[in-house]
Amino acid sequence: MRIVGVWWFLCISLFSTSCIADQFAIVTGANALPELTDIQVKMLYRGRLTHIGGSNVQLADLPSGSAIRAHFYHRLLGKSPTQMQAIRARQSFSGKFIPPYELHNEDMNTVSQWLNEHPNGIAYIPQDWISDQVRILYRLGDEESL
Repeated sequence: MRIVGVWWFLCISLFSTSCIADQFAIVTGANALPELTDIQVKMLYRGRLTHIGGSNVQLADLPSGSAIRAHFYHRLLGKSPTQMQAIRARQSFSGKFIPPYELHNEDMNTVSQWLNEHPNGIAYIPQDWISDQVRILYRLGDEESL
């Protein structure tokens, strides 16, 4: 009986990711940052790029247990949360990377508030969260070849 419950949970978890948006927006609250290319976005979230247009940027991440966060990294980089954690641990240990700030809540109000407090902050959100409070730097999911 216990195995059946675990099996159903796994099936629901796998199929529920299809309900999560396939389209994301990389957003900021600053007007000074330029629009980003797909290569820049990948480099930012891999920890290989920390400056955009001469400005040092800070990334925000949704909470660690977030299905949206997991889907974003899978969609952008083809990496699971565990793989991203391992990559960032190695980078942090080497002193070459400061990991993104982890937000405490998974909602647009939290993202907007953080962006208002961090002028060079960048965050990712599902495209259906987009509001006039943020400026879009890049859209992930509109293109065919990512």
